Amino acid sequence: MYDLLILNGRILSGQGNPWYRGDLAIVKDRIVRIGRLVKEQARKVIDAKGYVVSPGFIDGHSHSDLYLLLDPRAEQKVLQGVTTENLGMDGMSIAPIDEKNIVDWRKHLSGLTGNLNIDWKWRSLADYFGVIDALPPSINVTSYVGLGTIRFKVMGMTDREATSEEIDQMKRIAAQAMEEGARGISSGLIYPPNQYQRFSEVIEIAKVVREHDGIYDVHMRSEGDRLIQAMGEVIEVGRQSGIPVLITHFKVSGRKNWGLSEKALEFLDDVRRDGVDISIAQYPYTAGSTMLHAVVPPWYHSKGPDELIRMLKQNRESIKRDIRERTDWENFSANNGWENILVSSVESTRNKKYEGKNIAEIASMRNLDDPVEAAFDLLVEEELAVGMIIFHMDEKDVLRIMKHPSVSFITDGLLGGGKPHPRVYGAYPRILGRYVRDQDVLSLEEALRKMTSLPAEKLRLKRKGVIAENYDADITIFDPDTIVDHATYENPRQFPSGIEWVIVSGQVVVEKGKHTHATPGRTIRSR
Repeated sequence: MYDLLILNGRILSGQGNPWYRGDLAIVKDRIVRIGRLVKEQARKVIDAKGYVVSPGFIDGHSHSDLYLLLDPRAEQKVLQGVTTENLGMDGMSIAPIDEKNIVDWRKHLSGLTGNLNIDWKWRSLADYFGVIDALPPSINVTSYVGLGTIRFKVMGMTDREATSEEIDQMKRIAAQAMEEGARGISSGLIYPPNQYQRFSEVIEIAKVVREHDGIYDVHMRSEGDRLIQAMGEVIEVGRQSGIPVLITHFKVSGRKNWGLSEKALEFLDDVRRDGVDISIAQYPYTAGSTMLHAVVPPWYHSKGPDELIRMLKQNRESIKRDIRERTDWENFSANNGWENILVSSVESTRNKKYEGKNIAEIASMRNLDDPVEAAFDLLVEEELAVGMIIFHMDEKDVLRIMKHPSVSFITDGLLGGGKPHPRVYGAYPRILGRYVRDQDVLSLEEALRKMTSLPAEKLRLKRKGVIAENYDADITIFDPDTIVDHATYENPRQFPSGIEWVIVSGQVVVEKGKHTHATPGRTIRSR
């Protein structure tokens, strides 16, 4: 007798092939048989007639590193069909960490994660994985190790070139994290201290990670004015180190740069033809999201978060001048305007009224003539724990990138308080409903490939991302006629429709659109 039978579904393997009618038999956490199995017996049977049976979606870029410890059910992800998510993004993993650095690192990340009441009892990546497995969660978990995290452990927030001894130390930390199960390294080259890393430093660490079959997942130094130049840098990391490169949340930022995606994708194709293993990832929206203190030039972050707060109180004029006049950094306000930067989350009750308002509106509410003053005031009052959403992309660029064969889909979901970006709740149903069914931008087969087998391949996830015998029983069953996202910027905390069942490691986590409270997830460490 089987543990679970899924009957009468339209099976899409996740590899881009056309659907076929078939049944799946599951024992424990594996798909053990595919065929016509209506006469077989099982402890549980799902009739998937009229539905698509797909591999579970793999979110290769997620920021629920801390929030998952608070709510291991991961409803925002599993209710949109995600069965595995990858953490440690943008150079800012939460491990490895030394006890003396926890307070500053928590404060630095608070605009992404919020000030969650969680005891940081881990030190190594293996420790963190152990904390996850002790929960356990409803979802499978993998992680990168962040280059910013590694540099912070060795050098703090210092803005200078690393010595050869410091680079050797960083290489040892990266190697240890890979041995403990990291899928690769991540970079956030607009975020201190990762932003301070020199090209040669990154290459040396990448060479070590390549020896462990890892990849380099990178948020580039620019996604706007210097997009092509930034691509050139990460391409050279791949070329010189031999490491596979994945450019995360690939986009064109800033109105004056709209349309540049055509040239950027041609560049990508040329480099791939030249033998460099490089690909891209994308979320399906025209707005991005990160922490508000990214509007402050990186050279003001080099002495740590407390000193940054002090300067925002006492040395505002020099910071304001650099924001107005300097363009040698990813200048969000200059490129997009304060009216297109929206506050998504704060910590204090007194400032909750500003969530969902843009900085220009907040300045008006506070009777301030200069919006930058409103941004600085919030950062000081909230001790940097402010999230933001930036409206800075053109739909035409989004669609052009979406069609590229090397792109995989991600949520880049920032979980926590306030009014988060709607991608946290709706990224995958948005693609399948809006862009596949309603607009015919992609075929269903191609869209699912970019959510399943392609990210599994990039993350070196064995037995995931494909419906095949002896593969893991991570499965999403949905109605292609009704699947749709409901999350909006005004009301983001809305779950999608059309995801009927989600199976993780052979156990039903979502049944008829409702979470079952099952927690069969686990960390994926071994190669």
